[in-house]
Formats: sequence, C-alpha cells, structure tokens
Amino acid sequence: RRVLFLSTGDLAALTFEGRIAWAKHLGVPKNLYGHSTSLAVWQGRLIVQYDQGESAPANSKVLAFDGATGRVVWEKPRDFASTWASPIVVEAAGKSQVILLGEPNVVSYDWHDGRELWKAHVLEGEVTPSPAFAGGLVLVINPYNRLLALAPDGSGDVTETHVKWKAEDNIPDVTSPVSDGEVAFTVTSGGALMCFDLKTGEKIWEHDLKTEIQATPVIAGKRLYVLCADGTMIVAEVGRAFKELARNALGGDDKFVASPAFVRGRIYLRGLTHLYALGDAPAQPAAP
Repeated sequence: RRVLFLSTGDLAALTFEGRIAWAKHLGVPKNLYGHSTSLAVWQGRLIVQYDQGESAPANSKVLAFDGATGRVVWEKPRDFASTWASPIVVEAAGKSQVILLGEPNVVSYDWHDGRELWKAHVLEGEVTPSPAFAGGLVLVINPYNRLLALAPDGSGDVTETHVKWKAEDNIPDVTSPVSDGEVAFTVTSGGALMCFDLKTGEKIWEHDLKTEIQATPVIAGKRLYVLCADGTMIVAEVGRAFKELARNALGGDDKFVASPAFVRGRIYLRGLTHLYALGDAPAQPAAP
C-alpha cells in the first residue's frame, strides 16, 4: 500500500489500484511554513511525526499506526514546536528505535511501545535536516552550526556521554547528511559539498559545486547523486577524493527541492511542476 500525509492533517493508505484502504484526520498542523515531515514505514507500522506550533509546549506528538488497518498502536506527546525533519527507524543496541529531531533534542523512542529510550540536547533553531544512520552512528545536523554523530546505545540524557564527534565547517540548513558507512556527505544550499570520515568526523575534502541545492544527495552503489535546483544532476564517486563522473541537465524552467528516488533501475525526480522518470524505456510487447 501507499501512504500519504497531507498538510491538511489527512492521513490515508491507498491500494496500488488507487482505492482508499483507510483514512484518518489528525487535525490541521499549526505550522508557519506548512507541514513537511515525511512518513516512516517499518515492519508493517507507520510512524507519523506530528510536530506543530511556534513554541513548546505545542500539542505535538508521535504516533505509530498499524499499516494494514490504520489502528493506532501507540501515541506519545512531544514537548516540541514545529519541526521539518523526518523520522527514521534503526536497529541499534539490540532495539528497534524511532529517531526524531526537534529543538532542542534528538529523541529515541522504542518502536514497540513508544517509550523514550534516550535523548540528547544538541539542537537549536529551525530543525529541517533529517537524521541519518550509518556505521552504527546517528548523524544529525544543527542547521548552520554543527554536524554531530551520536552513539545510539545509551539511556536517559546522553548529551554529555554519547556525542562521538562534531564537525563545524560549511554546515547545511536544509539538506540531510548521507553516508555509505565509511564516509559521510553534506551539501549546503550554496553548493558546498563536504566529505567527512564517519568514524572520526575529520573533513576529508570539500568541493564547491557553484550552484543552488535544496535536495538531499542520494548514494546508489558507489555513486553520489546531487540534484541541483535547476534540474542538473551531478554524479560523483563515493570516495576519499572528489571525482565528478557525470553532469546532466534536464533543461526547462522547472525547479527541484525534493530528493531523487531510485526504483527498479529508474530515477524519479519531482519538480515544482512535473514528475520525471529517467531510465531505459520499458520493453514493448511483441506485435501479434
């Protein structure tokens, strides 16, 4: 099934034929810029991060739904205002953890029952970049300020004990970090692409792409795909030296702020006006 959550507060699951399997109205989120947090799906459950308001406490919450029926499995209040980062679910320290960001904390919830496992007081400002998980570390961005790596094996307040490293050079405000398990990448809105050692946080290299970027890069195989706002796709090698492999432009006047999606040999791009599918044309059936 496909699941969607609209800025009106409407949550719905659709069959692949386009029929509504179930739907719920959670209430219109109070959000200055509009709700943009994506959904997370894990082992048949749907995670909704419903942060709202301009100051805490703000009637925010996180919910876990049964994906088949829409039944609420658990619901926990959150003392956070509006957030634009999306949740992730990770297997770490022998637990299934739901990781959420919201000023000022990174919080881990137990996937089974929603109880809080740990939190780290490391965020400030308008939290837009989403967390990432690689090499046993949770990567989070404090916009414009720091990239941090946290070990997800603590309990309670782990602010002083589980931050493994911090980086403070050319930190993004919108895009999220990505990693292959050995190195981590970030890119700023102005096009500064950074590569860090995942274990130590040491900056390995920096390259100025000299273009506007609002979409988070994607790693596929050993390639890093960076979609520029004008529709140009820059492909670089995932490695300890910058090597550009390709640069292709779509042309036209569309603008791109969403990350590319890779599905069954195709790349899907969502512009402000069009949806694009890039790849080989499907085989045509033989004529009778």
